[in-house]
Amino acid sequence: MKTTSKIILASMLIFCLMTFSVMASGSQEEATDSGSKKIVLTWWTWSLPTVEDFVVIKKGFEEKYPNIELQTSVNQMDDYRTKLQAEFSSGAGPDIIGMQPGSLLTQYNPFLMNLEGPAGDTLSKLVPAVVADAKKRSGGDSIKLAPLGSAATMFVYYNATYFEQAGITKLPTDLESMKEVIAKLKATFPDKLPLTIGLKDSWFNGDVFSMFANMVEPGITEKADNGEIKWNDPKFVKAMEILKSLVDEGIIEKEALGVSVYEDSIGMWADGKAVMHINGGWAVGMLSNPVNVNAEGKPYADRRGGRATDNDVFGAFPVPNFAGGEPVVLGGIDMGLSLNKNLEKDPAKLDAALKLLDYMLVGDGRTYQTGKPGAGLIPSLQGASLNKSIYQDKASSDGVDAIVNATNNNMAGPRGVSNPAVFTQMGIVVQNVVAGNDIQAELDSLQLVSEK
Repeated sequence: MKTTSKIILASMLIFCLMTFSVMASGSQEEATDSGSKKIVLTWWTWSLPTVEDFVVIKKGFEEKYPNIELQTSVNQMDDYRTKLQAEFSSGAGPDIIGMQPGSLLTQYNPFLMNLEGPAGDTLSKLVPAVVADAKKRSGGDSIKLAPLGSAATMFVYYNATYFEQAGITKLPTDLESMKEVIAKLKATFPDKLPLTIGLKDSWFNGDVFSMFANMVEPGITEKADNGEIKWNDPKFVKAMEILKSLVDEGIIEKEALGVSVYEDSIGMWADGKAVMHINGGWAVGMLSNPVNVNAEGKPYADRRGGRATDNDVFGAFPVPNFAGGEPVVLGGIDMGLSLNKNLEKDPAKLDAALKLLDYMLVGDGRTYQTGKPGAGLIPSLQGASLNKSIYQDKASSDGVDAIVNATNNNMAGPRGVSNPAVFTQMGIVVQNVVAGNDIQAELDSLQLVSEK
């Protein structure tokens, strides 16, 4: 009986050990299966990276991290805002969000993760002043924006070949010299528009308002944004009077109200129908001649290929301060990446997202996006600079230097404001002033919007 009991006990012990072994084996297989499943990250943005950029970025990142899949979406800015609004209102939203300081960051700040701790190692490799600015723009007590690159606005991009043909040897630095340049261009090229600017787009017009305001007093839009000065203050009136005077002088055409920045305004310039075009520093790649191509044979000045200006030399300079004094530019961090706060609920997905941040800020993704020839953003990585290898003409090389120097030395304040409704109304004020509406009445309307 004792022997039988021992046999039974031994059998039961063996059965339990076998069962545990099978269960453990099953757990290991389940973990392996789980580990082999790809983590899908959704990444939405506007403008940058472009659709073409994402082909390269996606391939490189997924080769480095085979267990992570990127699903990307590139949108026009107005569509992007609408799409984000709908997604975040439902409690969802993309994992990675292309982000910009100002109204966009302010609007979606509550839905974004504080990166100061989780991405601390990556952020420590960036320019400290840029990271500090990211913290300031995030509210001062957290970092909701990982800065990919900086930029400034606005600059005059010009056809140096046409300037030479018109006998223009000096770049305009104030209102009088700009009028002289435009007079020479009109005399030499009666069939071309001397200066094109797109005033159809709300995202651009807010910058136009800020540019003229900061000509009168650097930093004034940031003061108004903080409630330290009213939007209908006499200084803003003076700024809009300067804008109106440019319309009256024929420097800015009223027809610009129906012209978008992309592709209308920049297209007229690239087609040789306009001599000068106003845009942000991010368009610096346009200064490269189309003979300079990347590994795929595509020109860095991608909007010029096959157009009338293929063989022309382009340059750039800051928009003159029409109020007098040194030029002013607005900007700072132009493009950054933010993480959806929902990622905190999924450690594996969060880890994947942090890998992507590191890849884009200090890794191969950064090298491609902001370190490649023709990149439009001034890199945020310590020790990095713009690649000038494709700017082989003096005018284009000098233009790159002008954009970088103005961004580093003539920054009057950030782009945009914290209140999206105010920023939109700023653009409306610009359009209405150019159309001939009463300036004081327009600024009173802007002040009312800010008070609401």
